[in-house]
Amino acid sequence: MSRWTPEFGVLRPRHGPALARHLLALDADDRCARFGLALSDAALRAWVAGIRWDGQHWIGAWEGPCLRATLQLAPTGRTSDWELALTVERTLRRQGLATALLAQALGDPALTDCRGLLCHHGHAALRGMARRLGLALRAQTEPPRLRLEIARPG
Repeated sequence: MSRWTPEFGVLRPRHGPALARHLLALDADDRCARFGLALSDAALRAWVAGIRWDGQHWIGAWEGPCLRATLQLAPTGRTSDWELALTVERTLRRQGLATALLAQALGDPALTDCRGLLCHHGHAALRGMARRLGLALRAQTEPPRLRLEIARPG
């Protein structure tokens, strides 16, 4: 981690403006990695405004009032699988922040039925995160490109 200690917290609808600022700071390549295409600023604002917060799980890493990283888990229609999306401010990457967000999510009691996290774009960094957290990984040629397998007791 960097010099600061992030404050992790659940994101709620009131955090929409901070989420929009965080996502708007992503460059075209990062937007493509997150959304599958390089959304325009207007499209990003519309996407944030249209988030259906109920039923999703969001965790943010904050430095004071600034949202520095986010994790979104969206339902897939199967209670055991969730779609995973992560964003980390470019200057804070490769410091364990995304892994810490993922660990926070895996410890959420609301997700005890979760058995798999689907990653449509299969970002290479997810392989390292899965390894560090002891998760099995299944790669596929078609989306979702990666599935992180979560072994739960019982």
